[in-house]
Amino acid sequence: MLPSFYEILVCALLGLMIHLIGLLAGQISKKRGIVIEVVAALLVTGSIFFLNPSLDGFLYFSFLTSGWSSGFTLTGGLAKYRDLKRELDTASVEQIKAGRSINRIALDIGFALFVYAGAILFLLYGPKESPFHFFIVFGMFPSLTILIKRFADWKNIRIYYAEKEQVLYIISWFHARKYPLHDVELIGVESAVDILKLHPYFTLFTSRVDLTTSMQKVLRIQFPGESVYMTVHQTEYWRKRMTLFTSDVTEKNEKVTVLPFYHRKNIKRLFGKLYFAVTVKGISAYTGLVLLLYFFHTPPMMMIFFASCYWLFNLYISDRVLKTAMDAKETNDPTVTNAARRVFSRAGIPNVKVYVTDSEEYNGLAFGMNIGHSLITLTSATLKLPADVLEGILAHEAVHVKKRDVMWKQIANAVLLLGYVGIVFGIAENISDIEAVKTPLFFVFWLMFMLYPVFQSLISQWCEVRADFLGSSYLAGGSGQMAESLTAIAVKQDEAALKIVDYSETKQSEMLKESSLDRSPWWQRAVEFQLMPHPPMYWRIKALRSHQQRWGLAVGKYWFVSRWKESVYRKI
Repeated sequence: MLPSFYEILVCALLGLMIHLIGLLAGQISKKRGIVIEVVAALLVTGSIFFLNPSLDGFLYFSFLTSGWSSGFTLTGGLAKYRDLKRELDTASVEQIKAGRSINRIALDIGFALFVYAGAILFLLYGPKESPFHFFIVFGMFPSLTILIKRFADWKNIRIYYAEKEQVLYIISWFHARKYPLHDVELIGVESAVDILKLHPYFTLFTSRVDLTTSMQKVLRIQFPGESVYMTVHQTEYWRKRMTLFTSDVTEKNEKVTVLPFYHRKNIKRLFGKLYFAVTVKGISAYTGLVLLLYFFHTPPMMMIFFASCYWLFNLYISDRVLKTAMDAKETNDPTVTNAARRVFSRAGIPNVKVYVTDSEEYNGLAFGMNIGHSLITLTSATLKLPADVLEGILAHEAVHVKKRDVMWKQIANAVLLLGYVGIVFGIAENISDIEAVKTPLFFVFWLMFMLYPVFQSLISQWCEVRADFLGSSYLAGGSGQMAESLTAIAVKQDEAALKIVDYSETKQSEMLKESSLDRSPWWQRAVEFQLMPHPPMYWRIKALRSHQQRWGLAVGKYWFVSRWKESVYRKI
């Protein structure tokens, strides 16, 4: 049974305090801070398992780690905040006044409550013994952290402009930034806040920094890797003033008219975004369905049946839901359409459409359960890449569509989850005295919990490697062109990531200074190969260049062996 609200709160606060203690000690000595944090974590964890039975201890430990990880999220920008505060003490700057309205933050909180309404109702009125309680509470921690950061930004954000140095300062506990204006790629004005684009539950991408504090005109400034949205007084004045000192940007300036989210022309978009949020970003749709069935005293197997049918329905309409969530529009760029025509014709899927979504991330995605219900989406940043690189990206995504990878990955995950449910039901039906075997059961559930992301990674990486090699056969340049395409997008992703770190961190970490084209330290490779959906980029490019043959058993075996060897050995 799930711990009480107060027990969960105490565990989360203990985790947060452990991080804060380490953070404070790290102000004197970084090594001392790490040691103190580790010792505190071990002491609290040991106490939890000593005072509680194994299964209960595992639950308490889960909430302890949630509080600890939330501490990282909440304090990640403090070092940059302190640095910029000291820098502003001596810098010659002019404050850019931001408008502030309670309606703006109320909308963010209101939409968040709506998205989690089904989950909250399940916590209050659902069966107390249901494992859904654990997943709901566990999943709410990151969402609550996002809301805390958003409220703090709305309340405390300050913006400064140093004309001589041509630098824009953003001062906030959680979003402290220093932007050199020579990096600006676009400056635009939007007539109002587009909350359906900026709310974190309504999009797949994280490249938008939402610093809007009212519902007035929005100043959008696009940098490599991210765009900043601010509601400042005298929006046009500041747009013109900053444009004077930025190179090659003036002719790209744009003004966008934004309709209110409740406008009749936005109704379809609003419902699509909300549906995406409750089914993909949250689990309110499923918990709400289970709660409704519970009130009608539906047998457990029938609940599973109805939930499975609803899941299949969502998989069937996933292309339309995600197209709405990303505000994707069919592209008419001749470079993209010509490349798509060549690649899709070779792949045997000539009717698949290519869409574009506004994002500073370099990425391409395929959606849909089958060829007739599929689409391929490229980000606006990706469209800047050369035509032969776009061909490689489209060829990779074409394989996902042709092989129905989205559908098969979802089915594989569903089969595993049903297997887990079967194990739990089997234990409940066949073991009368749970207390007598609580220790073995703890390790069984722990192993199930640990193996789930490994299984997901295994299936996903198989699909990704197959897409690399089969996609090569759709290209005139073969595996060499695919390798060059992956290299080009990796370089751009690295450049954007380093820029973001430069804007938001006090100094670049050694990890981020390394290129994704280089072989990482063994522990990082282990995480990438065993837990991530894609194999490391350096390995994918190396495999394409060293294995010229088409996808088959030899390539699959090479990937599977590399997955384990690269995760263990320091040198090969």
